[in-house]
Amino acid sequence: MIEHPEDQLSVYLDGELNDDERQRVKDHIEKCESCKALLEELSTLQHDLAQTFRRIQEPAHLEVRILQSIAEEEIPAAAEKGWVLGFLMMLLTFSIFWFLTGSVLVKLIHGLLKLTAAMVYAASHFILSVPVLTGVTVVLSLAILTASVYSLRRLLQTTAN
Repeated sequence: MIEHPEDQLSVYLDGELNDDERQRVKDHIEKCESCKALLEELSTLQHDLAQTFRRIQEPAHLEVRILQSIAEEEIPAAAEKGWVLGFLMMLLTFSIFWFLTGSVLVKLIHGLLKLTAAMVYAASHFILSVPVLTGVTVVLSLAILTASVYSLRRLLQTTAN
């Protein structure tokens, strides 16, 4: 019984077989009349199909009409309301979180502010109690202020030009 490579004839016709398979199918076609007839039929169909597609012309301004129809499509109302619903859900989540932890957060922020005020008070007393530190602090502050003014002036001149 002879195996007919009918499923490979189209691939053979398209030139997509490797060399060994191509040679095997070619040898079979030379010996088998039914496969040779099938290959000729496939070749004729392929030629006719190619001719048909060459004759077909796309309608004038097809691309423009497609882009216009896409632009004219209305966004569904559910999609427009979706972002509003998402925003409301986020707001609700933050509200619940604040309600559950708000008193803790307020106490934490209040404590941090009191600690910062105490640290500033202690640092100022320490600096003022040692005269050398007071002088160094004043000189360092003036140097930082001068560098900042110079830098800002250069930045403004650069952006103005």
